[in-house]
Amino acid sequence: MLNILWSLLNAALLLGFLYIFFRAAKLLKQYVGLGASLFFIFGLLTIGCGRSGEGSAKLPPKNLLAGKEKDIPLGNGNSHQQVALGGSNTLNVLAEYYKQDDVIRPRGLFATVSGLTLGHHWQPLIGTLTQHNMQLHYELRLKHEWLLLGTPVYVTSTASTGLLSE
Repeated sequence: MLNILWSLLNAALLLGFLYIFFRAAKLLKQYVGLGASLFFIFGLLTIGCGRSGEGSAKLPPKNLLAGKEKDIPLGNGNSHQQVALGGSNTLNVLAEYYKQDDVIRPRGLFATVSGLTLGHHWQPLIGTLTQHNMQLHYELRLKHEWLLLGTPVYVTSTASTGLLSE
């Protein structure tokens, strides 16, 4: 619930700034003309849109396993689970493993966050996979940034654990 309220605060502030921006452009057009107001609008858009983000949506998720063995053969199985983070945000966990007889050897752990993430940014940091009977037990550490109009205000670290069936 708190995640949704924080997202609504971000949306309200963004709409308020857009309203003020267009009122200022209208006032500028009224007093100095169309050319100067267009120059003002494009200048502010260039400054505001020129910031480059981390580009996490463009890069594939990285393998989060800390101590992955080097001699494990290619994986012959995987498991997927979705975990609710609050609001409409979902953590997607994908584990890749090599299974031979009753031994499961983890090869990779991948995590992504989906949903309406306005005002929030989750970044998976590190994880572990261990065999628990015939299932995989995962532990993930996530960095959760609370953003106000794109600027980090508060940062927390959260852990997510669970069992993945093969």
